[in-house]
Amino acid sequence: MPSDEVIWTYASQVTLEANGASGVSDLFIAANDDTLESDVHTDFPLCDFVLKCDFDAGVAAGSVVNLYRQDLNIEGANDALDPATTYKYLHIGSFVIPTGQSAAAYYPLTDVPLVKDQQFWIENLTDKEISAGWTLKAIPKTYEPAA
Repeated sequence: MPSDEVIWTYASQVTLEANGASGVSDLFIAANDDTLESDVHTDFPLCDFVLKCDFDAGVAAGSVVNLYRQDLNIEGANDALDPATTYKYLHIGSFVIPTGQSAAAYYPLTDVPLVKDQQFWIENLTDKEISAGWTLKAIPKTYEPAA
């Protein structure tokens, strides 16, 4: 590999939510089993997410589960408002759910920007209930020079 090329380097996967509670449509749910602090994401600037979930019935066309970031410790120990309190400004992407999907499946969302310290929330916009047991995992990443 030429020395002027770059490659992806990945940190360890982080489980942000290991066993989420069920959630009806139009509900925000915090993925609060873990947060992504700089010592966890090793100051990597980007992250790939995977949402695993299923629904109580098949979803309609155009259904999504949105992902929001809540910045933590932005002024000392003070946090940004969470999206559930109508602070829906840090929408960072959507997991697109295929029409008719109800069975458990994995939905990726790549290249999400990170800050020093944050936690994540999902917003169910499928008109169906997300079943209990959903998970949200993150893999921080960065570029580095090829060897």
